[in-house]
Amino acid sequence: MAARVGDCVVGVSEPVPLADTATGYRQAFHALAVARELPTRHARFGVSPDPALVVGPAGRRWADELLNPLLTHVPRRAQDPGSQELLATATSWLAFSSHATDHLKVHRNTLAARLRLIGELLGLDLHRLADQSALDLALRVRATPAPACTPEVPSSAPPFPYASGTSQAAGGLDAILCRPAVRDWADQQLAPVLGAEETLRTWLRCEGRLRPTAAGLGISVPGARKRLTRLETVLQRSLLRPPSARYDLWLAWRARDLAAPRH
Repeated sequence: MAARVGDCVVGVSEPVPLADTATGYRQAFHALAVARELPTRHARFGVSPDPALVVGPAGRRWADELLNPLLTHVPRRAQDPGSQELLATATSWLAFSSHATDHLKVHRNTLAARLRLIGELLGLDLHRLADQSALDLALRVRATPAPACTPEVPSSAPPFPYASGTSQAAGGLDAILCRPAVRDWADQQLAPVLGAEETLRTWLRCEGRLRPTAAGLGISVPGARKRLTRLETVLQRSLLRPPSARYDLWLAWRARDLAAPRH
């Protein structure tokens, strides 16, 4: 197709069942970000390990605890969104940002109101990339079937210890990110950006926003955009447009920071 239509850029997902169309769309969009920078103008989604597969039983328990206020939410009025609507809203917004209004067929004010409620229920600040990443991981863990060889953790198990001065979500997440399997996953995610760590770290520290990233790097906005576009090609993932790989990259960098020796 790309060869026949000069201006056409094509991103292709893995084959997915009809029920997983949203997953296929996200994969195709990541491939599209790569295709824009290739002479062939065509790219196929490159499989990347999902962090939800390496968090282990402790990670599943963390996700259940984090999401419990949302899963058990009972609306006060019949017309208010219930738990399933809120879960769908969170999943769509994390994937598509403001375009979730089109996906969910709701007004932007409705989306904003639902996000405020989700943040209040979970004790998260959804303006922060750290809390967005925690919620995204928890939702993905919940959507991933537990491996048959992984025993379920009894519900009577004690809660995670949370670091002083952090929210429960952040403290519990740090405990998960310290797992050796997660650190191995993080190293694999960050290996392609060797030599471009400053750009990626600054972008993540600036909540994935382009203008503050440019200021932090001391370069122009077009210069920062060009650097991040090059990283999209290296990582084979979309960064600047949703769905973005920012959540996985934030988690990977946090895991690396936690593993670094303290002086």
